[in-house]
Amino acid sequence: MNRNIRLLWLGDATSIFGSAVYTMALTLISLKYSESVFQAGAILFSSVIPYFFLGIVAGVMSDRWDRKRLMITCDIARGVLVLSIPLAETLGVLTIQQIVIVSFLITCFRAFFFPANQASIPLLISDRNEMNKVNSYFGFTQSLSVMMGPSLGGILLVFEIDVTQLLYIDSLSYFISAICISLITFPERDSQTGGEKKQTILHDAWQGIKFISVGEKGIAVLLMAFAAQLLIGIGVTQLGIPKLLESLQLSGERMFGFILTVIALSSALSSLWLARMKVRTPVVWIFAGYAVRGFAFLLLGLAENLVGMILAAVIIGFANTVSGTVLTTLLQLKTPNEMLGRVLAVRSSIGNMADAFAYLIVGGVLTALTLKQALVSCALYVFATTGLFSFLWVRFDRKRAASKNVLSG
Repeated sequence: MNRNIRLLWLGDATSIFGSAVYTMALTLISLKYSESVFQAGAILFSSVIPYFFLGIVAGVMSDRWDRKRLMITCDIARGVLVLSIPLAETLGVLTIQQIVIVSFLITCFRAFFFPANQASIPLLISDRNEMNKVNSYFGFTQSLSVMMGPSLGGILLVFEIDVTQLLYIDSLSYFISAICISLITFPERDSQTGGEKKQTILHDAWQGIKFISVGEKGIAVLLMAFAAQLLIGIGVTQLGIPKLLESLQLSGERMFGFILTVIALSSALSSLWLARMKVRTPVVWIFAGYAVRGFAFLLLGLAENLVGMILAAVIIGFANTVSGTVLTTLLQLKTPNEMLGRVLAVRSSIGNMADAFAYLIVGGVLTALTLKQALVSCALYVFATTGLFSFLWVRFDRKRAASKNVLSG
């Protein structure tokens, strides 16, 4: 990797590390201040609402604006916002309303940061054949950061440090990320794109949607499958696992952090393995990852001890890496540079909106059914949607091949 990619890599890893601490803190605070799992899910849902109205617009702006300045601005803003929570706690004025508002605003800036960050990778790589390898390394450090975040958080909580104080770490990570990005040298043509755009935001947004839905229908199928998986994914992890730990009399902040650490460690090691692999049939890898994750959810539903939970956590980490990294690489390779921001923003928006509903869906399922019934139902849902979209992809691929044969004939 060249110097610019290493700086982007370092900045991404530090901010992800802080975000992992923030996610754990937000989850624990939500569960603490809520009267039910469904209410906790509702609080977490509010933290991702901005993707409903920003999403593709943020992607368009990341294609128009200087991506370097945009990422720096977003990092600084998020650092200041996160810092306000522990400061308010110190002053004795922190409320759950402030936490929700801060989470809402942080997501607004993240909606702009993510597509700019992901769209920058292809611009900073000289050999696009190395894309999957670079994405795998990014995935490794992200997973490692996610692993270290809850671990550090758990250590600090052992010493009875209030959970909100952990957010000082998150705030610092954003400032470090901003410094790293400021040292990157972007291609000249990327820094000048802002003055060349003449169309309206809505026009550019439509072009991105049209490219996915009409120009690359295969991508549309993959994104629908991606959304279907995430409609329960994070809900199982953030809401189902704590309830399962409680049912096994293993409840506690430290144990929850431990399971998250196992998932992240598995994902990190899987990323290193994936970096060494030649992915010649990416679609097969993506759907295989989904099916494996369904098996992990089924294992959680049948788990009767900590060993079963740990095994399921390992499988979840592996599945997340295989499906997520390969999908990102596929989108980057099939999308023109001038559309990278908006297309990746669509992926990000779909993912975050699905995550938002996952908190509500899984929270509702956990409330309505027994824990075992809920987790097994989630596993069956994953198997069903994986089979459905695999069938749709094969059908589309055959039609595309037939069309090519007709044209060549």
